[in-house]
Amino acid sequence: MTKTLPSPNDNRHLFIVRFWREDSESAPGGQWRGSVEHIPTGQRVHFVSLDVLNTFISQRLNSETADTPQPDGE
Repeated sequence: MTKTLPSPNDNRHLFIVRFWREDSESAPGGQWRGSVEHIPTGQRVHFVSLDVLNTFISQRLNSETADTPQPDGE
């Protein structure tokens, strides 16, 4: 059985989130950094703030619902 990745028009989303710590003179013990990639579209962003991660994921999810017709009453 072959599995396929979700397409950009699918109702599923797949994200890869990575975190790592980098040495920094301004941050004792290092600073956490990360990247997030939306697999269906290939869009990726790097971040040092979780707010950026949250915004990126929210935008991908909201763009999906904005393009999808909603049943009456929603």
